[in-house]
Amino acid sequence: MTALDIAVVIVAFVVAGIAKGALGMGLPPVALGILSFALPLEASLAIMVIPTMLSNVWQAIYGGGFRPLMRRFGTMAAGSVVALLGVALVFGKLGTPKAAGWVGVVLVVYALLALTAWRPAVSRQAERWANPLIGVLSGAVAGVTGVAAVPFLPYMQSLEMDRHELVQALGIMFLFIIGALMAALALQGSFTPLNLAGGIGAIAPTFLGVWLGQKARQRIPAEKFRLVFLVGMLLVGLQMSRALV
Repeated sequence: MTALDIAVVIVAFVVAGIAKGALGMGLPPVALGILSFALPLEASLAIMVIPTMLSNVWQAIYGGGFRPLMRRFGTMAAGSVVALLGVALVFGKLGTPKAAGWVGVVLVVYALLALTAWRPAVSRQAERWANPLIGVLSGAVAGVTGVAAVPFLPYMQSLEMDRHELVQALGIMFLFIIGALMAALALQGSFTPLNLAGGIGAIAPTFLGVWLGQKARQRIPAEKFRLVFLVGMLLVGLQMSRALV
């Protein structure tokens, strides 16, 4: 890596950590979006998964609701893992230029959905069939793009959950999704010594960003921060989607 590449990695994970600390989500898409300006997608994914996995461990276990949430979302987690590994291994698209373009499309779609006032509502009764379906669809998207944002995040925000349950449930789901992504990348041979070093080196900037994001959440109105975050994600997504043209 050049000095510029290292600087981009540090900035990417500080900014992504801020989003994670302030909103409880957003680390993978933000990190990948910024890393795309300097590194190939395959290397970006391999670097991203290590700090992302670690940042979600505490989020998943903190709050005392791990077991009931696992019972509630177990079928979604299983569906996402099976679909991600299946799509990634069958199509082998992780890390290709076209996959980078599809990452951009996913970011654009997610940002546009989140910027609208539309908020679907899913009842607890509907979760029995919706959870595994959303898991499979999200895993399939992640199997190509490396990002589980659509339809997973909009769906999770449509459920009957309080804010603390939602944050913990997101942490649990991301553990499974990122774990499956790590396995797919390992089978693809993406974890070179350089990428592993980059992932380990990204841990400190990530947790610095998380700490800054938690501080920002206390001082900046949540809706204002969310708006800036989504507009930035939209712009990054548009830039990345140019790879499909």
